[in-house]
Amino acid sequence: MAVALFENRPPRVAEMKGFEPMYDATFRECLQRPFYLFARGRGRSCRKEIWVFFIVLSIVEQGLSKVCGGGSWALIPLVFDLIMVVPEYALEVRRLHDLLLPGWLTLIPYGLMVIATIGLVKSRMLTIGGGPLLLAVIPLLVAIVIQLVIMCTPSRHRRLSFDNGAIDNGVIDNGTIGAGMNQSGTTRP
Repeated sequence: MAVALFENRPPRVAEMKGFEPMYDATFRECLQRPFYLFARGRGRSCRKEIWVFFIVLSIVEQGLSKVCGGGSWALIPLVFDLIMVVPEYALEVRRLHDLLLPGWLTLIPYGLMVIATIGLVKSRMLTIGGGPLLLAVIPLLVAIVIQLVIMCTPSRHRRLSFDNGAIDNGVIDNGTIGAGMNQSGTTRP
């Protein structure tokens, strides 16, 4: 699978717009697919898609914050983050669907991040001591752990496998499994 990430082939737009995960996606396809499925929460995404997108996104965010760090230019990384929330969220929803979980569960980490941000702002206003600041950091850490679990858990969606021995003689005819077999599993003459 790692070889497919760096292959040089034309993008498969029809597959990128589809609902099935692209296990053999290239680097470019992993970056383009969240924009083809910009706000679509239907379908599934594999671990490779979410990891490549989030790693590149974090590198771009860090680069923007370094380049546009001060003054009125500091608004550019904020606008970029606000624009990228929609494809990030839709990608996480599709990842949860691949884990056979409802997409609404991805609101939990985002809600915890909002709570942590509000808590950090309030604790900075009140005191810099240990108590309130620690209570504001805990939801942030829980949100990070939840997102890492979502990103690292293998797919629970059962893919059809032809080599597990369940299909007698592996007869596949025009996309139908078991064509030419009767109910006892033997082939018809």
